[in-house]
Amino acid sequence: GLNWLYTLKKYHVGGILADDMGLGKTIQIISLIAKDETNKPSLIVCPKSLVFNWSNEFFRFYPDICVKKIYGNASEREKMIYSIKNDKIVYITSYDSLRSDIDFYKNKNFSNIILDEAQYIKNSQAAKTQSVKMLSGDNKFALTGTPIENNILDLWSIFDFIMPGYFDDISTFK
Repeated sequence: GLNWLYTLKKYHVGGILADDMGLGKTIQIISLIAKDETNKPSLIVCPKSLVFNWSNEFFRFYPDICVKKIYGNASEREKMIYSIKNDKIVYITSYDSLRSDIDFYKNKNFSNIILDEAQYIKNSQAAKTQSVKMLSGDNKFALTGTPIENNILDLWSIFDFIMPGYFDDISTFK
């Protein structure tokens, strides 16, 4: 899995890890980021309940990687986002915080943008989805155990994040 992800990264092609829970999606992404030779930050977007879990997993498997959680009240998050520089630091935020803070991410470019539980962006018209798609990054990956929950448009929305323009626009795709 890691070699596959690294190949996608090398060619700047986004990817989806759509494995069942417990099969190693997190450790594969952590290893990919650890292997990243760029001096740029990475961003992980996940449900609020998983922000600290991601941080703990980095500490467990790669304690030398600097990880910062973007959480707290709006003012605290704004300061954290404005402090993002071109350093190899992993930032972790939630979908809800990102939706509220998206304007602060302008002019930020990430080496890797990872969406955990990517089915959160299945509705292409939702504010969370639109916010995620405004992020700028060299490599975009989506992790999910359920890439299609309701219909094939769920998958279209995820692909529109990881590889914008790969599929036709949504009305043509329908």
